[in-house]
Amino acid sequence: MLHDNQSKLPAEKHGERQSDAPDSRKTVIVRGSKRKAYFASYAGFFDVLIWLGLYFALTRITGGYNIVSFSSVLLPLGILVVSFALVGGYRYRTDFASLRYASEHLIAMTCGYFVAAFALYVVASFGPAATSSRAIFSLSVVAFALVTLAARRIFWFSTTDWRANGKILAIVDKDLGPVFYSDYLASNQEQKVEYIAADLSMTGSHLAGKDSPLLKYNGDHLLLQLRGNHMHDYESIVLASRFSHLDHRILERLGQIHFELMPVYLMETFYENYWQKVPVNLIGPSWPLETEFSLVNHSVYVSIKRSVDFLIALTALIVISPILFLVILVILILDGRPVIYSQPRTGMHGVPFTLYKFRTMKVGSDKGDGYTREGDSRVSRLGSLLRKSRLDELPQLWNVLKGEMSLIGPRAEWVRLVADYERQIPYYHYRHLVSPGITGWAQVNYPYGASLEDTVQKFSYDLYYIRNFSLRLDAEVILKTLHTMLFGKGR
Repeated sequence: MLHDNQSKLPAEKHGERQSDAPDSRKTVIVRGSKRKAYFASYAGFFDVLIWLGLYFALTRITGGYNIVSFSSVLLPLGILVVSFALVGGYRYRTDFASLRYASEHLIAMTCGYFVAAFALYVVASFGPAATSSRAIFSLSVVAFALVTLAARRIFWFSTTDWRANGKILAIVDKDLGPVFYSDYLASNQEQKVEYIAADLSMTGSHLAGKDSPLLKYNGDHLLLQLRGNHMHDYESIVLASRFSHLDHRILERLGQIHFELMPVYLMETFYENYWQKVPVNLIGPSWPLETEFSLVNHSVYVSIKRSVDFLIALTALIVISPILFLVILVILILDGRPVIYSQPRTGMHGVPFTLYKFRTMKVGSDKGDGYTREGDSRVSRLGSLLRKSRLDELPQLWNVLKGEMSLIGPRAEWVRLVADYERQIPYYHYRHLVSPGITGWAQVNYPYGASLEDTVQKFSYDLYYIRNFSLRLDAEVILKTLHTMLFGKGR
């Protein structure tokens, strides 16, 4: 749905917005692209064929002793497909050639295997009837994981030209255009972008400095271009401009294009669909009130999540208690007392609480720099290991048990830093709409922040999490967190 977020200028003061004409609202409704839908459909179809082929081939090769039933074939398939979806296995923009995706793919399959095994051999196996072969089920999952990963890598390398040729048409003004241009250069997008001025005032000027694109504008020419056959060369259009800068005929044509040909994105929806974050300079005081925004405090899922958080934290504290005692012992021997580090952090709705972690730095380190930087001398050797493995976070399970934190949510920031951030970053208080988490969307998508700019970038991921708060997103965070823990990406 279209809203007036795009009318906000980067230079506006906090709490102020400029509004466009009423008839410029609800002109464009953002939907998924046809290419995205086609890829997800074809990938899902081939995954089904691969699973069926592997399962029945192994059944036949082993002599046919396997008991094949409806649940033994389709129940694991459904769980494995959902696991793929959580790590981007059905998003055509996912970098399937990266080692990151390969690890997340295999982690998703491992988690899917245990869930499917529980569902198949515990939940669905009541009664005296014999169950399907566990060996064939296990071999099928292993083969399925490897074959589907190989298929996606082959797809990625075979479609390099296709992805590069999918150009994006950006209609820009002098306020939002440079912001989009800068963010796009910093991204890993392969598509070329063609920039067109939104109004006559930008004709002959560079978008963002002398090395940036030179802009041209002619209202009739742009309208003609939007009607030309070569529109099929583009994969999408992004509107990096306020509506007041656009001819009403162009707005009407963009609405037709969106429904008939390809998606037309506002900047905010482009960022969400392509980069899974919300640009900080496009939100305003009405952001939590927008019609497509489901405030998490009124969600049924938030109640379920709190119950799950409590049960998991309680169970985890009991199960990992030997690990906790071992870490405590090692810290005492190598680094001495205190073992636990506590610090005031900002919680939900800005309420402060005391956060607990295993101590990883020298005593008194919190009186210096508020950021932990690469190679920070204040971090002990043991502390560095604990941070990379995220074992230093385990005492926060006590905060989760008390209801001060969730397992998943924005990082709980130090009260001293929050006071500075709220003065320098517009609407930073929005990240306190949800409970802070031990892990979160920003933590798994952006490296540890060591500057104000890093904080702004992480805030944009927190905003995406708040807007898209759901079981699916939490499950994706869990899988990405496992990747981080296994490959030691902490600091």
